[in-house]
Amino acid sequence: MRYVWLWTGSRRLVLVSSVLGILVVGIPVESRAQTTPTRGSLRVNSGAQLTQNDFTNGAVRREHAEDGRFDADYVVKGGPSFDGALGARLWRRLGIGVGVSRFSVSTPASVRASLPHPFFFNQHRSLSGDAAGVTREELAVHLQVGGVFPVGTRLQVMIFSGPSFFQVTQGIVTDFTYTNDYPYDEAQFAAATTTDAKASKMGFNAGGDLAFFFTRNVGLGATAQFSGTTVALPAAGGASQDVKVGGVKVGGGLRLRF
Repeated sequence: MRYVWLWTGSRRLVLVSSVLGILVVGIPVESRAQTTPTRGSLRVNSGAQLTQNDFTNGAVRREHAEDGRFDADYVVKGGPSFDGALGARLWRRLGIGVGVSRFSVSTPASVRASLPHPFFFNQHRSLSGDAAGVTREELAVHLQVGGVFPVGTRLQVMIFSGPSFFQVTQGIVTDFTYTNDYPYDEAQFAAATTTDAKASKMGFNAGGDLAFFFTRNVGLGATAQFSGTTVALPAAGGASQDVKVGGVKVGGGLRLRF
């Protein structure tokens, strides 16, 4: 009976050991197969820029041997934005990528002016009006260096930062027309003269991305990013105006890794 127990116990030990061996060997192989870093990735997002970058510019306007002035207040609210980024793995979880983003929005401008009187010194007339059709467009190229960190087999977290190159086109009010009748004590705004001012400058970006992959290669994700700088735009009267561009962006879309 003793020998029978030893034989039976040995067979059970071998069976249990075999099952544990299959589990111990099989699970890491599957885990490694699912979490092995891919060589590249693609992110495509549709979202919104949340930051509001209002500004004011103006110039001296000389009439009737006396200096007047006009100013334009621009409302630059947030709006739809689109961006995409292509990345490649450099070493382990460290990677590098290049992204492109575009933001375009209408920027209504309110014109305020103080006009010299044609007959009397120091008796300026005030007027105000709105400039229509003024827009802002921001195009940026982002160099991004960061890390990719899998959370389980389907979730992936990415953090990144780097320099950005901005190209900005902003509609600027350069002058305006008005009407006035005798005795010229009042003036009425007629229309604004506008032009597109362009500027470019280096800035920076930083952000993070959370993606859920339905398969090894295809998923959906959400991203939050800050990118920005300050550019000097040509203003009325030959001056320049410092204007903030960029800001906080959020969005989501397709995620591919290969």
